[in-house]
Amino acid sequence: MRGPQLRRLHGGSRLKPLSHSIDPGQAQSMSGFWRAVISLGLVALAVTSCGGGKSASNASTSTTSTSSPPSSTATSIASTTTTSEPLTVNVTTSPDHIFAGAVVRFTVDIRGPGTLDGENVQFGDGGTSGANAGMIKCGDTARADHTSSYDHSYASPGTYGFSDDVEVIGPPPACARVTATGTATVLVAASMPNAVGGAVQSPTGNIACGIYYGSGTDDKVHCATFSPPQTADMTVSGAVTKCSGNQCSLGNPGFNVPTLAYGSPTGVGPFECVSATSGMTCTITGGKGFTISRSGIEVVGG
Repeated sequence: MRGPQLRRLHGGSRLKPLSHSIDPGQAQSMSGFWRAVISLGLVALAVTSCGGGKSASNASTSTTSTSSPPSSTATSIASTTTTSEPLTVNVTTSPDHIFAGAVVRFTVDIRGPGTLDGENVQFGDGGTSGANAGMIKCGDTARADHTSSYDHSYASPGTYGFSDDVEVIGPPPACARVTATGTATVLVAASMPNAVGGAVQSPTGNIACGIYYGSGTDDKVHCATFSPPQTADMTVSGAVTKCSGNQCSLGNPGFNVPTLAYGSPTGVGPFECVSATSGMTCTITGGKGFTISRSGIEVVGG
């Protein structure tokens, strides 16, 4: 029984086309199914496309935000550049006016960033000094701060200009060489003709001073005004003794006493007297002393 049935199944007429195998109701049902599938595919494709665009937009925004440089960096650099410290060289003298043969001290104060490379000192009379730092390199020191002292004496009276040319290697990374010059002026007066018992008087003749130095026992300055009568005596330590009235020992300047012009100094040893319209000022090295005039006697520098 089973054998013939199989033969009829396979041995019958040819296979029908698919369109002939599906009835009209089935075809309509399947057509709706495929339209739904295609529609779902198009929707999925649209969603994918929109989602990809949104992701790209987010990536672009994130990249832009990350690559923006912080503004504080530029501000810091500009601030550092505009407030860089300059190299300064200041010179002081002690005293600022001396007598020929006396010693004056020049103190040079250097301030600024970098490494000090050298100094070139000119005293104004042909004398020189200074120092070179030797083998140095950029960044050896953070600061070039340094204080130097130079002692010098002048053989002849006159006005002399002191200068110190300073060279510094600036800090890294530029390591630029920077130079600055400090200057000072010193007035050198002629010593009194007589080192023991020398005397001068003011242009008006109302003030007379005697400088007594060299004996080792009674070294002093003695000054007097004749109107009003008063005297001032000063020792080598700068101690001043004053007297006013007719009982004071005014003394007598004598003949041919040189006149000390206004603005001119003179002296010997530690003593110095300077004439001015306001009176005669006598001091020791360091500035202690007195001023004597018609107005009285005033202690200075004490």
